[in-house]
Amino acid sequence: MSFQQPFTRAQIEEKIQLAIIAIETQEFKSLRDAAAHFEVSKTTLGYRMTGRKTRTAAHETEQLLSNAQENTLARWITRLTATGFPATPLLIKQMAEEIRMQRVILASSQTTLQPSPTPIGVTGMHLMPRDYSPHGP
Repeated sequence: MSFQQPFTRAQIEEKIQLAIIAIETQEFKSLRDAAAHFEVSKTTLGYRMTGRKTRTAAHETEQLLSNAQENTLARWITRLTATGFPATPLLIKQMAEEIRMQRVILASSQTTLQPSPTPIGVTGMHLMPRDYSPHGP
């Protein structure tokens, strides 16, 4: 006797989107009929019709990695394993941190209002007064 796997979240989401389209094109008289036909929760379908986001989308701002960054990490892991390298927990953590740091660097570079007035290549030593001596007076 085999156990049938339940639908994945992606499959459920696809069914919900199809149900929403069917309701908007008036293929069904009621939300209840559409939910029954597409085998989705009537409550969830109703929430989506009113604009509520998926749980994943609603809580994306609370995660360390965005959904797009998680997908990037998944692609990296897939490439690693396809080439025969093991994706150890430590390596995955380091890769996730690298992806997260790229987001932080990008965000901080976009929030800079004005470029730095110091020319590139000028160090602090060149900015000291001429009469300054590192060995005292």
